[in-house]
Amino acid sequence: MAGDNGIYPYTPSKPACLIAAGLFGLSAVYHLFLLIRSRAWFYTSFVVGALMMTAGYIFRFISAGSPADLGPYIGQSLFIILPPSLYAATIYMIYGRLVLFVNATEASIIRPTLVTKVFVCGDVVSFFMQAGGGGMMAQSSMADMGQKIMLLGLFVQLLFLGFFLCISLVFWKRMSKSPKQYAIPQYGKHAWDKLLKMVLGAAVIIILRCIFRVIEFAQGHNGYLVSHEIYMYIFDAAPMLGVQIMMHFVYAAEVFGRGQGTYFVSRIRGHHRAIKLLSSPSTTVSPQSP
Repeated sequence: MAGDNGIYPYTPSKPACLIAAGLFGLSAVYHLFLLIRSRAWFYTSFVVGALMMTAGYIFRFISAGSPADLGPYIGQSLFIILPPSLYAATIYMIYGRLVLFVNATEASIIRPTLVTKVFVCGDVVSFFMQAGGGGMMAQSSMADMGQKIMLLGLFVQLLFLGFFLCISLVFWKRMSKSPKQYAIPQYGKHAWDKLLKMVLGAAVIIILRCIFRVIEFAQGHNGYLVSHEIYMYIFDAAPMLGVQIMMHFVYAAEVFGRGQGTYFVSRIRGHHRAIKLLSSPSTTVSPQSP
């Protein structure tokens, strides 16, 4: 039964909600601007995640004013929990394009196209498990089942992120010993390795955030972490805002170069060839020679 604080085990801070919504909102608008300007459409999921996070704290502000209302509570819960899955999907896609950009597919444990397919699919599974679990947790009769599904979804996310971090570190190590690293052109503002370091940093931060959420949900509805609002801002809001800000300063389009397009690998007669898609829709696409 809802007490004075409604569904919450504490009194939610309205100023904290407004500050978080404002910061995430400003970052989201800037990312939307970068997306449109650079036409790096693989950042779409990241922008959607940033907008969702902003909406999550707006819902939380509304919910703080009516803490016994289920609708805003579910909204704030889902829109704050889910965006890191969308951030992760973006860094997977950046990695795949980066491997092709440096023309070093042999240095990656998994082929770039498989990285995108496997890890993004795993991320989608995690996303829907967390969404389903979060919705169920808001209903007292299904709260325990929802909590288990949420935990499972977070474990799936951790599994894929951990494996991704391993293959990224192996790629970095192999490239640091390869003479190819000295022949990679710099088309934009940043070198390729700076983007890779940003991807690695973002992956580590999201992993740490997932570990916090796993511990939080594992403690149960009356656990210490879930009963103190400050920890959500320290170990969830702040790290995710950090990821968004990191990606302001090291943007993939500033590595690949605007107009350089995106890359993918196509299977042609049993061989994998990198194919360059120029940003201009009028450009004819043709396979590069092996």
